[in-house]
Amino acid sequence: MFSGKPNFETLFELQNFIEKDNSMKRREFLKNLGKTTAASAIALAAPLTLLSPALVLGSEFPDFFTKNEDYFITRIGKVPKIDANEYRLEVKGLVKNSRSFTIEELRALPRVELPLTMECIGNSPDGQLLSTAIWEGFKLYDFLTALGLSEKAKGVVYRAADGYFASHTMDQIKNNNVIGALYMNGEVLPAEHGFPIRILNPGFYGVKQPQWVTEMEVIDSPIKDYWEVRGWDCSPPMAADNVIFTPKRTTTIKAKRRIEIMGAAFGGTRITKVEVTTDQGLTWREADIVQKIDVDYVWVFWNTTLRFDKTGTYRINSRATDIHGNVQQEEDPIHYDGNNDWPVLKIIVRR
Repeated sequence: MFSGKPNFETLFELQNFIEKDNSMKRREFLKNLGKTTAASAIALAAPLTLLSPALVLGSEFPDFFTKNEDYFITRIGKVPKIDANEYRLEVKGLVKNSRSFTIEELRALPRVELPLTMECIGNSPDGQLLSTAIWEGFKLYDFLTALGLSEKAKGVVYRAADGYFASHTMDQIKNNNVIGALYMNGEVLPAEHGFPIRILNPGFYGVKQPQWVTEMEVIDSPIKDYWEVRGWDCSPPMAADNVIFTPKRTTTIKAKRRIEIMGAAFGGTRITKVEVTTDQGLTWREADIVQKIDVDYVWVFWNTTLRFDKTGTYRINSRATDIHGNVQQEEDPIHYDGNNDWPVLKIIVRR
């Protein structure tokens, strides 16, 4: 057993912890874990690979658009080996013209561009599983409509080469401008990020962005996705959220010295405001948004400067507000649909 609340920097550490004590019961583990993250369910459910080489908390702003080699990775197994010449995307179900497509046929479709910030649904308030890229591909609704959608069509389930599966409603596919991404940051989609095709549903967590898709089936009723079968609720869009890049989670400074706080805010739509509190939400001061682009679904970078004249220990929190006025909540009561608690800094002020 363990005492206190463990702090797992990655889900690998969490999974290794569980494997070392197979006698721990699920309910007892979750009770002791408290509010660490919803990642506990992932580790208990199935093997998972997670990597985030570039987003290092405690450092300055990362690249606004994440390089392909730095983009965070989540997958349920090994990267599938897919031969570009032999690959076929099979489209079936409630379409009049079921058929398969080669990569070249998909690349010949009209192409659109999608800048998008994506977060892993199991990311903690100070987690690193967060990145932004510019994707290119075809509009999925136009693609399916050209094949003759049935009036009974209510959604699509995607099946991937690694055994993963996820789904979108037809309303999401049409109104969210879901795309079949073939390119990432101007390059052919890398194997690590879903080659040859990744489906992207803007404003939703990474669980709704399946990689290595080999089959699309148009369906007339909802199904449970891969992680929903394992206890998650993957249906909600991302809520207003933010992360603090710097300083480190616990930082010591001298009294009357200024300290700069920098971070990013993001969510299922556009972020319009970020605020910081030093008194657990009694009062707030608005941070400066220092970098953004004029599109939805993409993070903004923010910073602010604080000064503490008195010695002591201070708790710093930040919160984001989206374009619809939705304010990030202090504590997310349900962590199995994404976690957007306020991030926390501990500032120790000495003479």
